[in-house]
Amino acid sequence: MLKLGASAPGKALLCGEYAVLEGAPAIVGAVERRAFFRWADAPGGLSLEAEAALRAAAGRLGEVERAGKLDVTELQQDGTKLGLGSSAAAAVAAVGAVFDWHGHDPTQPTVRSQVFEVAMHGHESVAPRGSGVDVAAATYGGYLWFERSEHGAVCRPIVAPESMLVRLVWTGHAARTSGLLDAVHRLRDRDPSEYERKMRELHEGANRFASAFERGLTSEVVAEAIGYGRAMESLGKAAHAPIVESRLRQLMELAERSGGAAKPSGAGGGDVAVALFDDAAALTEFEAAARAADLVVVDAAWGAEGVRGERA
Repeated sequence: MLKLGASAPGKALLCGEYAVLEGAPAIVGAVERRAFFRWADAPGGLSLEAEAALRAAAGRLGEVERAGKLDVTELQQDGTKLGLGSSAAAAVAAVGAVFDWHGHDPTQPTVRSQVFEVAMHGHESVAPRGSGVDVAAATYGGYLWFERSEHGAVCRPIVAPESMLVRLVWTGHAARTSGLLDAVHRLRDRDPSEYERKMRELHEGANRFASAFERGLTSEVVAEAIGYGRAMESLGKAAHAPIVESRLRQLMELAERSGGAAKPSGAGGGDVAVALFDDAAALTEFEAAARAADLVVVDAAWGAEGVRGERA
């Protein structure tokens, strides 16, 4: 079969935003909206992260005498990034394509570990402030427990609670993560004690959420998601940053009114939110309310397969 390239899924954080940069656990799910890197006669659409990842992969395995084209339209809504980690998915897809070209199946566990290492190196050379959780989700797929330490990133697969119902909801506008991170860093520099208080609140909330998730306790997961969303909003107020802006606040209120939870997925400021429920009727009520408010319930399956080669 003809080797076309490779693809990798996007991601959505369920919990751990901001605190993951300080060593807290993050729970992330891969979503079945993929970045595609395809071999071509001429390059096209390559992001800086994908180009850096390609160079890193070539340094590991050798050059590929083909150009590559990148397609991330599945990770967009009407041409706008959804906030599903498209740059990380593109980097992983590019690395996966190089490994696949050289005869290393990127779906194999040992190969995936190498793809993750190389993609992290390439991605970090362009975007050094990220945690790498999006690179991990794009590489391994499924649901992951992810942590960073001074020794690097550690992630492991985790099973979602059986009764958990989760949806992605698009706020209608993209957010600039770097600007929100800058504001949080200014808080750290301006008022270290307040920054530490906010990070401690998030760290503790992330630990509780991750524990409830791993134990399969959906009602506790929903409750902790509410608390984490409020802690993110509190951090934003302290940092003078719109982490929970008006549309995200509206989503959170609609979800709680219907008996569930919603919170930003990622840095906030817009992009997508995750809505978590343990009751199907309540979720249906929320979806109707969200659509009535001109919020977009994104069609995406959860727990998507990680990086894989694409064949003709």
